[in-house]
Amino acid sequence: MAEAVVTAPASYGSSALKGVWRALDALCASVAPEVGHQFAFQVIFLRCWPTPFGAGLARLFGPAEPALSSVWTRLGLDRSVGPGVTGGAQVRRLHREADHALAALIAEVERLEETSGLFDACLDRYSSRFGTGGDYYTPRSLARLMAGLAAPRAGDRVLDPACGSGRLLIAAEQWARKQGHGTGVLSLHGRDIRPEARRAAAMNLMLHGLHHDLGEGAVDSLRTTPVNLLADTVLVNPPLNAKDWQGGELIEDLPWSLGTPPKGNANFAWVQHALNRLSSEGRAVVLLPDSATRSLNTAETHIRRRLVESDLLAGVVALPARLFPHTRTGTTLWLFSKDKRASDRWGRRSRVGETLFVDGRQLGARTRGLARRLTDENIDLICSLFTSWRGISSDEDCNEPRDVSWCRSVRQDDIARRGYDLGPGSYVQTPFAALGPAGADRQHRFAKDALYEHFDHTARISQRLRHVLGTEDGSW
Repeated sequence: MAEAVVTAPASYGSSALKGVWRALDALCASVAPEVGHQFAFQVIFLRCWPTPFGAGLARLFGPAEPALSSVWTRLGLDRSVGPGVTGGAQVRRLHREADHALAALIAEVERLEETSGLFDACLDRYSSRFGTGGDYYTPRSLARLMAGLAAPRAGDRVLDPACGSGRLLIAAEQWARKQGHGTGVLSLHGRDIRPEARRAAAMNLMLHGLHHDLGEGAVDSLRTTPVNLLADTVLVNPPLNAKDWQGGELIEDLPWSLGTPPKGNANFAWVQHALNRLSSEGRAVVLLPDSATRSLNTAETHIRRRLVESDLLAGVVALPARLFPHTRTGTTLWLFSKDKRASDRWGRRSRVGETLFVDGRQLGARTRGLARRLTDENIDLICSLFTSWRGISSDEDCNEPRDVSWCRSVRQDDIARRGYDLGPGSYVQTPFAALGPAGADRQHRFAKDALYEHFDHTARISQRLRHVLGTEDGSW
């Protein structure tokens, strides 16, 4: 594997990239945005990857798309990464206008003097402008937080069963390397149902110089699992509230040891899949919608109860609103552990029968418009709460989380008395008042975001009713 070629991340709003984005927009005006960005990923990869063609695509003669496809095949990338965009069923050949737009994009990318972080910037731009449902790429800050909560060690086997761009696997490797615990390199495994996402993950991992196993092709992880792979760490950002996962076909095939998830929502199917892939001392971090913490659905309530009673739930973190530009849905991170007894892998402090709740909704910095992102300081603070709670802090005397009012360790019986509500806000008091006028503004914004989420939910129900009644045009 070549040495990593990605360094400091670039921002997709950087002025140096304006020419690239203009050319990409022109391409997306001629082809579907996802297809246009897949072409961009290929072009950027070849520009950044240390090959004879890395900075010479624009000098090739003839139409741009056949030249790009030819270089891709000659380098063997159709085997190591996957077929190029026109190698699949999406597009056979670009029409003349689209091919000219692709040639302009190639020229703009080649013109750049600095390409560090360009691939990541393109991922962010796609998610910001065109992300929908489960079709988006995990923000870098969130990937770093999830890796920090799981705290993988050198030599661990790490699995992401919905790997998207591969960012969670990259973040896991970076976390383990930074901490320096254990020996050896991480064994990185990823799966994704979308060929486009799998191809993006392969390119991203290669640009970071990481060996990886993404399987032989795109697969549905809820149906197919890596043979004989039990991971020490599972990280997954699955499609939230997925309703078309065809649970009825899977009920007979998978061991729902905590209870059968509802057919109309895959959230707890993903939770159980992650737990089924863990080793005896493994940990998992799963992103779930806030509604999963308190859903009144009988099946989901039963599964939450079993998670607590089986002592598999180690922590829940409520995240700031608007981390994802395409949805207002509130989200939480759930940390699971197969063994919370004091040990070398868990930490010096046993947390059997306890769950750490962290209400981080007041964190985050505003970026573009109303969008927010977790800052490095936010991430370090949340991770330090968990490392202290587990007793893996570098300070031998630091076994308890620092004194913050929005963090609390809760016993099983207390959770049971609250009907297995797993929302951090039910157990800790977020100090809005202590934040002054800014806190009052955030409290108002959280209430408004919750209202918007209810509006979105109502709109989805209305759309489904119209479909059932055969009046999708909106007439009644």
